[in-house]
Amino acid sequence: MKISKLTLVCLIGVSLIGCSTPAVTLKNESTGQVARCGGDATGSMVGGLIGYNMQKSNDESCVGAYESQGFKRIQ
Repeated sequence: MKISKLTLVCLIGVSLIGCSTPAVTLKNESTGQVARCGGDATGSMVGGLIGYNMQKSNDESCVGAYESQGFKRIQ
């Protein structure tokens, strides 16, 4: 069975899109500074579920670091 180049490109694209995580916006009420964690597909280079879980872990670490500095989630 031969797969066309277009089909292959579409399959790779779909697998990478599935790895992006939702963005979390945080705000420090004292300073008014706003930060954003997530919404990336950095872990997608690994691909699939593993890449998604890697990115999700990175996002949770990012949120935790900002929350320890007094930031609160907004939305």
